[in-house]
Amino acid sequence: MLTGCGGGSGAADADAQKEPTASRTVSLPPAPSVSEVGTATPDPTGSATAGTDDGDVGGASTDSTQTVEGVWLATVDGVKVQLVLGKGKAALTSDHLCGGSYTDKGGVRLTMTCMDGDKERTSGQGSMAADGKTLTVEWKDGPTDTFTRTGLPSS
Repeated sequence: MLTGCGGGSGAADADAQKEPTASRTVSLPPAPSVSEVGTATPDPTGSATAGTDDGDVGGASTDSTQTVEGVWLATVDGVKVQLVLGKGKAALTSDHLCGGSYTDKGGVRLTMTCMDGDKERTSGQGSMAADGKTLTVEWKDGPTDTFTRTGLPSS
């Protein structure tokens, strides 16, 4: 008859079979109260710009220093043309879907490629009115469009 011998008390063997565990305590800052949550929006410098009582979110302006970024709409021969500009990227929808880039140094310069190969609105030079409400773009191989600034569609 054969018998096995573990050679130990059994307690050491049980400790060796336990898997190691890790423990970490994470402290989070307290959540802001309802009164602390306002219309403040962060800016790239890390400070915040508060909104106004009229519902305007901080940073928006209607003077001549207003940025060209935003949603613009024109109607040409009964066809709606939408131009969206933001962070150097440009998108245009009408009878064609086009995308590309823009710069706004010394006027607005647009360079886009249309998915279907259309060239009518792929290269343009534009200027924004002093009130920031209209943007006129003269397309190299197409018409001159006058866009009106619009907000995002609401649901």
